[in-house]
Amino acid sequence: MASIIGVQELQHTNGTSAMTIGSNGLIQPKQVAFQAAATDVDQSISASTDTIIQFNSTPDLDTGGYWDNTNHRFTPQVAGWYFFSGSIRLRLTNINSVLALSIRKNGVSDTNLLKIQLQHDGDRINNGNYPLPSGMIQLNGSTDYVDVIVNTEEAGTASDLANLKSFFSGFLVQAT
Repeated sequence: MASIIGVQELQHTNGTSAMTIGSNGLIQPKQVAFQAAATDVDQSISASTDTIIQFNSTPDLDTGGYWDNTNHRFTPQVAGWYFFSGSIRLRLTNINSVLALSIRKNGVSDTNLLKIQLQHDGDRINNGNYPLPSGMIQLNGSTDYVDVIVNTEEAGTASDLANLKSFFSGFLVQAT
């Protein structure tokens, strides 16, 4: 025998809404997610220096209000595992042989976290959009934060075009 329960919203006993079910039948959970972007910033990147990427616009998405547009970082107030990804637009003054992009936790570049490095035996890395590493990082839900850094062997410019944006996004995969 099949049973049907008709409900539009699930709540905690304190009245906090956890998720709704739309009239189309899709579940719409309350989820922590963000996407910050940068277009036409012309941010200077110094040679061989970790530079925090500046995302200049109001976030495209920030469900919890945890994006800090001043410090260009995400500090969620829900503990758990978060998935991050993105892309950075770079105009490189000279052609490079090394380019590193990292998503850092608490301002520390830890090779066990998320880092991608492009390296060639000659100068081959030029202007373009470059993917950020993607993967999960565990955050404590109070003080842990993540930001994005770039490091190239030659000076350059980040987010130099209006029609090719840089972006950084993330979402909660599993609360702890």
